[in-house]
Amino acid sequence: MEERVIQDFVHRVTTDEVLRKELVSDPDGVIMREGFSPRVARVVLRLTPHLTIHGSIGAPGCWWNRC
Repeated sequence: MEERVIQDFVHRVTTDEVLRKELVSDPDGVIMREGFSPRVARVVLRLTPHLTIHGSIGAPGCWWNRC
């Protein structure tokens, strides 16, 4: 369940520029708004620097698993 929540959030961040910019400027606010569990919030905070890098992530559907 938690893995799926993280996967969905990662997908949204990598495809939504507004959310990505918000994550850069206010990661705690995004996490609070999303209602993540403490465990998921820790993972998201650790992923934030990687998620907010500009650039292509590859083909659609390949953002989590290698294609």
